[in-house]
Amino acid sequence: MALHVTRPAQALIFAYIDIGSNVEESAVNDWYDNEQAPRRLDVPGFIATSRYKAVDGQSPGWLNICDIETPGVIYTKAYIDLKDKSSDNEKLVLSKIEATSRRLCVPIATYTHPGYVENAPPSKYILTVGLEVTPEGEDELNEWYEVEHMDLLSKIPGWQRGRRFKVMDAFQTGTFADKPVFKYLAIHEFDNADFKETEEFKHASSTEWRTRVFQKVTGRDARTFELQKRHKN
Repeated sequence: MALHVTRPAQALIFAYIDIGSNVEESAVNDWYDNEQAPRRLDVPGFIATSRYKAVDGQSPGWLNICDIETPGVIYTKAYIDLKDKSSDNEKLVLSKIEATSRRLCVPIATYTHPGYVENAPPSKYILTVGLEVTPEGEDELNEWYEVEHMDLLSKIPGWQRGRRFKVMDAFQTGTFADKPVFKYLAIHEFDNADFKETEEFKHASSTEWRTRVFQKVTGRDARTFELQKRHKN
């Protein structure tokens, strides 16, 4: 079955959150559900926000993803003014969070099966992969994704959708401040938790072409998360 490939205009805000030990997880969740998400969805251009929890035992433990119509949304007055309108509770919660890493990501391509329903609810699990590659390796990286890798991933039982982005801008605090942000980001969506155990996943991750591409990869960050809640306009 041939993949359906689109070049959407929609961008996203990808934000790692390390809650740390100075604030209760329940307080952060309450702030997100009742303050952060609703206030962002009031900003023109915000489509949806989704909160994920790590299921791979790695840190940071949380990820927020905001789908926005265009990258320019975060430069609008309505978005910038959110900071000045923060409640006392929001200021308190944010001051206690250990670290954040927020990236503005612009789309490269979206890959789906032909029967995929646009605007469908997000999948339960996501695999996020950040990559940095040498300048001379970029063309082959992109060709590998386009020709081989996404096609093989689409054969994994439970695969729903794949999206690729370039990171356009980043803002990091706390322990993230001196950590690298990789140029390329891929988000792969699955409806089952054990996708990494399948033969199809192992094959997609071990081809000769992948090995050749990764000889010029200088940084990689692969994480697995489970959806906790989605807010949508």
